[in-house]
Amino acid sequence: MRSAFFLEGSAGSLFCTGFLHPPETGQRRRFLIIPPFAEELNKSRHVLAALAAAIGEAGHDVLMPDLFGTGDSAGDFSQATLGIWRTDLDTVIELLGAADGLELIGLRAGALLAADTATRHESKTLTLLHPVHDGRQQLTQMLRLRLAGSLMSGGEQETMAQLKERLAAGECLEIGGYGLSGQLAGDLETLSLKQQLPSHVACVNWMEVAREAKRPLMPASQGIIDAWRGSGVSVDSSVVACDQFWATQEIARCSGLVREAVRRLLE
Repeated sequence: MRSAFFLEGSAGSLFCTGFLHPPETGQRRRFLIIPPFAEELNKSRHVLAALAAAIGEAGHDVLMPDLFGTGDSAGDFSQATLGIWRTDLDTVIELLGAADGLELIGLRAGALLAADTATRHESKTLTLLHPVHDGRQQLTQMLRLRLAGSLMSGGEQETMAQLKERLAAGECLEIGGYGLSGQLAGDLETLSLKQQLPSHVACVNWMEVAREAKRPLMPASQGIIDAWRGSGVSVDSSVVACDQFWATQEIARCSGLVREAVRRLLE
């Protein structure tokens, strides 16, 4: 049945949505969806909710938590750390009862956390939806938003190097209404798909979106996939035609991505 509830996490309550079926409901699989954060979470929630609904209505358990300091969960983004997020994801996995059959889905920065989680838990499948390749890329994207904001406001001009120095010194920077701490900035820089070889995952699904489905994967993505395949990891990749809904001004649908993910995972 459809579920929406608060779960006690390591630093505060976590808002979770999804589908949990009664224990006597036959054979079912268990999925954990890890969303991105900041504005990307707000812009993508409807797409991930549609994916969760498709999985749940097919008879499987699926949960999507808001990470601590994001969405409707407790805390402020400035208080978030990778350690808290890891512990809280472990708590959600324990509730799912997926110790021996976890299936992970992550969007954007959530894909980085999904790959990280796959290194700590026995996982059957790992589905990466237009993943951020590493935490440095995510950090650079956020700092560029800060630079663009200061430029538009006519305030004091900053440089990328100055912002990184301030973070390294422990300062918290305000970026688009979110406080980015030096702790979380440093944590993000430790995450990299190149370094997170999902060697024990039975199948990795890598999906990107573009205006045309015939467009090839981004070169950096193909490089990571080739390295994984060279190490014996089974990777199925594809490009889906739709807008980059997590970054559009208006809410954008991406039913094609949901259909492709469901096809890969359930058909």
